[in-house]
Amino acid sequence: MSPVLCVDTTAFLHDDQRIDELFEHLTGVRVQDARPHTLSFLGRELRIGVSHGSVLVTSFRELCKSNHGSSDFRALAKTYSHVLIKDFPQLSMNEKTPLRRFIIMMDLFYDRSVKLVLSCHVPITQLINLEVSSIQAADDLRLLMDDLKLTLEEAKAMNLFTGEDELFSQKRALSRLSEMQCNDYWDLPHRPGSLESSSGSSM
Repeated sequence: MSPVLCVDTTAFLHDDQRIDELFEHLTGVRVQDARPHTLSFLGRELRIGVSHGSVLVTSFRELCKSNHGSSDFRALAKTYSHVLIKDFPQLSMNEKTPLRRFIIMMDLFYDRSVKLVLSCHVPITQLINLEVSSIQAADDLRLLMDDLKLTLEEAKAMNLFTGEDELFSQKRALSRLSEMQCNDYWDLPHRPGSLESSSGSSM
């Protein structure tokens, strides 16, 4: 299904009401009539936003400012073909962990052809403020690894170590976001995948 109710031919919408309209278009159900759904996986339970079928609507705060790890995002990617996110701010290294958490989430969604739609008031090219310095202290990185339950090897694979690598990961995220708005991407079938990481370990 190609993007609908779009702004400037992309799936980036500029207000939360449009997210509600898209949710109803995709599901035939109004957001206010949708219900929370609890995901049970790996001995854990995850409850985020409201959903109907394979479509989830949630907020940036619920997804990226809460203490979610990559296994949570992998469970969402396995369960939902469409994730609609409200109240999405411009991201920068001023708030490092939400930005890094979003990049990890988006990479998992991209690999599984999850259709990601954001309600955001900045153009896609400005979604991540690349002008903010990406140089980080070692203590900040260690806190992030602990927060996301990443091993040293997994963190290296995600390009979170040097300022240069981190800037590259941010630019790659913007490029992937652009690709995820194209009709060709929206026409791809959802690939739920497994709950295991590519290395065979959960995070």
